[in-house]
Amino acid sequence: MTGIRHFTASAIVFDNQGRVLLVHHNKLGCWLYPGGHIDPNEDPAQAARREVLEETGVRTEVVGNALFTHPAVTTHAAPYTIVEMDVADQKVGPHRHIDLVYVLRALPGELTAQLDEVAGVRWVSVDDVVELDTPAELPALVTAAASWAKDHLRFASATDV
Repeated sequence: MTGIRHFTASAIVFDNQGRVLLVHHNKLGCWLYPGGHIDPNEDPAQAARREVLEETGVRTEVVGNALFTHPAVTTHAAPYTIVEMDVADQKVGPHRHIDLVYVLRALPGELTAQLDEVAGVRWVSVDDVVELDTPAELPALVTAAASWAKDHLRFASATDV
């Protein structure tokens, strides 16, 4: 598909037990990680964090650092990956999303579904993601992000909870 392309930002959010945060998307009718369009004057990491907060009530922080820094410029943490996919939308019509996917760490707080955007939210074991109705690539992406995150996060063991 060619034509319209939108930049979006999404978040694979892990808690201190290594579980991933998923939302049941109203329009698509399946489980996804939180995300959405990048607003004007917003950087992609800010958009990912905002979307998580809006959809789930969970505050987060970005895992990873800017790969380059210099006092003459502002640098930002790089996304974990960038994926592009076809999207069918009733308002815009068929188009593509270029999605900057960040790995985020959940901060303490309540999980609250914003029902105007999502039908539900839940923490899921990474191993259990494959059992859910998700886009085809999502279980592999979450598994890869979890493996990467182990080098960047300390997850609590079952005895720490």
